[in-house]
Amino acid sequence: MDQKEVSTGEAGAYAALIPAAGGVSKVAAVTVAFWVLKVIFTTVGDVSGDALSISLGLGYMLALLVALAVFVPLLISQLRARRFVPWLYWALILSSATVGAEISDGMDRALRWGNPAGTAVLLLCLLVTLAVWFRRRGAIGVCPIGDRRDECYYWLAAVFANSSGSALGDLIEDKLRVGVLGGTAVYAGIAALLLILHYTRRSGKGLLFWSAFVVTRIPF
Repeated sequence: MDQKEVSTGEAGAYAALIPAAGGVSKVAAVTVAFWVLKVIFTTVGDVSGDALSISLGLGYMLALLVALAVFVPLLISQLRARRFVPWLYWALILSSATVGAEISDGMDRALRWGNPAGTAVLLLCLLVTLAVWFRRRGAIGVCPIGDRRDECYYWLAAVFANSSGSALGDLIEDKLRVGVLGGTAVYAGIAALLLILHYTRRSGKGLLFWSAFVVTRIPF
């Protein structure tokens, strides 16, 4: 992604544990290591969501409240922090995935909206968030993110992106009957297409990033 929106940081796994160079940023630099860690933490967040709602028998609504009880204090700490804190950032990624899983599953199974309707609503919420972000701030931020207003949009987009990814994964598995491996392959194909667009287009980098944020996961 271009230098105005995304800094490549340093090579290797360390780059995902530092903010972007050239200014104060409170989010991780976007590198290959970033996406690897994002897949891992998002997957763990999804599994944690299932553990709360199904394994522990809390149900989707109560599990969502529990997930929010973890997410909100982490978000407040993130907003109050004056610098990039790696453990806090990645804890929020994991927590946002758990919240997202509870939202998508709750809409499908508790509210009985069904996967297609739930996926459409969540993707629409993500698009509206990005549109408002662009209109109010003049750009869809990726990295560096240092302004608190951009941070709020960033984490709201993260929740909706993770919710959409969870719902879309269920939809792909249910409709195509491809299982976890097949769903992962579909997501990998979409991610590969987004990567090609990233290197062939000079504009729309923010939208490409958040599209990739939706599909960089193992859909359980």
